[in-house]
Amino acid sequence: MVYSTLIVLALVLVWWSLTYNPTEPQPRQVEVAATASYAAEQADWPVWVPDPGEAWTPTVVWFEPVADVPTWHISYVTPQGEYLAIHQASGTTAQWRAEVLAGAAQVGEADLLGPTGERRWQTWEAESGNAQRAWLLGPEAAGGATVAVHGTAGEDEASALLASVDPRE
Repeated sequence: MVYSTLIVLALVLVWWSLTYNPTEPQPRQVEVAATASYAAEQADWPVWVPDPGEAWTPTVVWFEPVADVPTWHISYVTPQGEYLAIHQASGTTAQWRAEVLAGAAQVGEADLLGPTGERRWQTWEAESGNAQRAWLLGPEAAGGATVAVHGTAGEDEASALLASVDPRE
């Protein structure tokens, strides 16, 4: 009986040592195409879908209400390891803006090139959070929807993300 227990324990040890046990969790893959297609079907405005390339890692994508306003959201880790997201919605409210820009305050304006050409965007800043730097474009200049680009990344990476946007209807 002792020998059979030792043999079973040895087999369990061998099996345990051969099984895949990663030391680092694998990041889940974000399905951008399917969610973007769904958002484009549901939205009554052109949905801005960026395709910035392989150096950018998509982290979250959804089309859900924010402050009761249907909102397109996609976020990335930039090539420099920063966070950058796009929120887009039609009929936005002050509550929507407060939730998306999370404590940021308007500090000025900047000219950025996007899918609708070069436009003057409002610039926003916050002490911390996901909207340390933000750019807001009103619906009259963005095809009927308000667009907020925000994160910890600088204007150069925001411009790169905007340059890769493909509006989908």
